[in-house]
Amino acid sequence: MTEAPPTGTQAVGRALSVLRLLSESGAEQSISEVAEKLGLSSGTANRIMRALAAERLVARNPQTESYFLGSGAVLLGQAAQRGFGLDKMLPILKRLNEETEESVNLSIRESHESVVMLRVQSTLPLRFEQHTGARFPLYTTASGKAILAFSPNASDYLGSLPTRLEKVTPHSLETRTDLEQVIQETRERGFSIDEQENVDGVRSVGAPVLDAFGNAQAAIVIQVPAVRMPISRVSELGQRIMTAAREASNFVPLDRPLAP
Repeated sequence: MTEAPPTGTQAVGRALSVLRLLSESGAEQSISEVAEKLGLSSGTANRIMRALAAERLVARNPQTESYFLGSGAVLLGQAAQRGFGLDKMLPILKRLNEETEESVNLSIRESHESVVMLRVQSTLPLRFEQHTGARFPLYTTASGKAILAFSPNASDYLGSLPTRLEKVTPHSLETRTDLEQVIQETRERGFSIDEQENVDGVRSVGAPVLDAFGNAQAAIVIQVPAVRMPISRVSELGQRIMTAAREASNFVPLDRPLAP
């Protein structure tokens, strides 16, 4: 039976799903891989790829016959970064990386997740590898806790959680009450701590990037292997990251919230 042509809305949704797949996978994808992962026929996946390639949103590797994000996607991303002020925040992250020699990222909140928007990798041999676009639960991350501590709708998020939280690592918080206490401590201290709760063996410290109304629009986070980050170093990095986050707050646009 011939597959019915997609409606306009469906076609746009499928095209966006392909772009999201290429973005999150970080690797080339063949037509058959795209079709299998998105539940499409090979013909539909091929038509979507041709349409996206015509706009340079994807490009084809002639040697592997697989596809990757194209120059059009790069230009769109750069324009979005400028619109949200991220291009001005990146030098702040780079300076913090140079001062500490550790990995630094800027993350925002999307629903119940923390999403990495900018990343500056440590050059030290022992480091935590991560990529932009990576997503993690808010309650396990330093970024999520920093954002929640300075968000007006944090109570709505807390109310949506079960009494007992799903543990990502053996160190993850166990209950909603534990999280409520940690958020309060973060608000009082000014910076958050991820005590190997999201990745075993990695400690993180985060601080909120606030808008003009004092609401968190993003968070800057330093991620360090636990063997190189004793508890005594947490306070020092916390002060550094709060300074960086305050500077980044100067570039948050008033009319374009980064975090819902």
